[in-house]
Amino acid sequence: MTNGTHEPERIGYRRSIVLPGVEVLDAVNSRRQWREVSEGFAVTFLHTWHGRVYYRGQTHALQPGVAFCNHYYEAFVATPHAGSGGSFNVLIIRPETLAEWLSEYQPNARSPHWRSVAPPISNQLVSAFSGFSASFEPESSALQVQSLATVLSELLIRELVSDSRKDPLHEGPALRGTARMRECLHEGGFDIDLQTLAERAGLSRFQALRAFKRRYGLPPHAYQLCMRVQQAKGMLRGGAAPADVAAHCGFVDQSHFIRHFKRIVGVTPTRYALANGSSQRASGVYRTSPPVTKDATVVVTRSDRRRA
Repeated sequence: MTNGTHEPERIGYRRSIVLPGVEVLDAVNSRRQWREVSEGFAVTFLHTWHGRVYYRGQTHALQPGVAFCNHYYEAFVATPHAGSGGSFNVLIIRPETLAEWLSEYQPNARSPHWRSVAPPISNQLVSAFSGFSASFEPESSALQVQSLATVLSELLIRELVSDSRKDPLHEGPALRGTARMRECLHEGGFDIDLQTLAERAGLSRFQALRAFKRRYGLPPHAYQLCMRVQQAKGMLRGGAAPADVAAHCGFVDQSHFIRHFKRIVGVTPTRYALANGSSQRASGVYRTSPPVTKDATVVVTRSDRRRA
């Protein structure tokens, strides 16, 4: 805060055609509460952001010096300390990309799994991410981007990834039921209702609603909205017009789509789509806004502004 005023929040996304399956989120002066259902494995490196995150039924304290590691299609709610804002970046990795990275270093490994939700991270890993993030510039060659990604992936595997699938939070009928509900949300389209989810999970509607929110941090309808926005992002990256995306993803109209998209992602659909602008140079680097300052490192995923 300076002279009683807040610096404006800046949110941007970066990706490269030479490195499919990877996206970087940049956030500066973010004071909002972030609610997310990530479309990939995500690692958040905190620069100046402090707060707490509710994930997998537990609350974790977050501050610079630790990373927040979340799995794909699992919800979390990240809340900054009262009155504070901060900067961070998020490295988002598609499941198949992280599995490929893991197989390169552990050929017999099973599916990847983060070892910890909020582990301390080494200066070496922070430095590797900073170098990789800086390579998302139009003048960077494909070889440079991919080489720095390889250095980063090796450190991520060493420090943060396990091939173990043990997860005690999945034990018990209620938690197994919420996993089935989540599957139904992904399989059943946008019209599925709570009664159907509860029946398929073998729970009452009350049990289903309470258990799902306890397990994932969001009620099923909020989780579904995040899913719809993630689908919209994929269509926008593919070049679809925002109006067509709104209709396909079940939004009432374009204004409804824009309002929810910006609330969750931090930028409008048009601005997000501009990251694919053809005016960029041949390196294929896309950006929606200027990156975070050089010394900034990474954070939790997308967002939802809570209005007073």
